Amino acid sequence: MHCAKITKSSSAGCRLELYGPQMQVLESESFADLYTLNFRLQTLASKHKISEGLLVVHDKDANAVDISLAKGENAFFVS
Repeated sequence: MHCAKITKSSSAGCRLELYGPQMQVLESESFADLYTLNFRLQTLASKHKISEGLLVVHDKDANAVDISLAKGENAFFVS
């Protein structure tokens, strides 16, 4: 299973790290806003043929972590 680790904050923007099934880093990028991040997440699902993955979102401003299972290309979305 693929795993996407997303760190977001209002001051630093968003950071994405995508890990493969053996936890090797496949992609690592920074984004200015959630719109761009969400677009990239959906293209990564197609690019790497990910049918299901784990999304781990760390919101530094709220000091919270959200973990969800994304099934299908349209489920790779962060709010």
